[in-house]
Amino acid sequence: MSQKETNWVENPFLEQVATFIQEHNLRLPLLLMLEAGRPLAFLGGQLLWIAQPALSLILPGQWIQQTAQLLEEPEAVTALIARLDESGD
Repeated sequence: MSQKETNWVENPFLEQVATFIQEHNLRLPLLLMLEAGRPLAFLGGQLLWIAQPALSLILPGQWIQQTAQLLEEPEAVTALIARLDESGD
């Protein structure tokens, strides 16, 4: 399955991110940030790719790659917002 064909709704990494956000009580701030910054999410993903060499000193490289891919895909950002919305009901 190519990157473009990824089903973000059932993506395990997206579930991990949503669970982490909820466990640390960051749901509302991140929902606001994701909704307001949705047009800039792609740029955030690109910045992660640029900063990857330095960030890999403190964060796992796989996590950086998956987060950058998530931010680059509008469908993924929408799926994360939906996942966080449904957990708040």
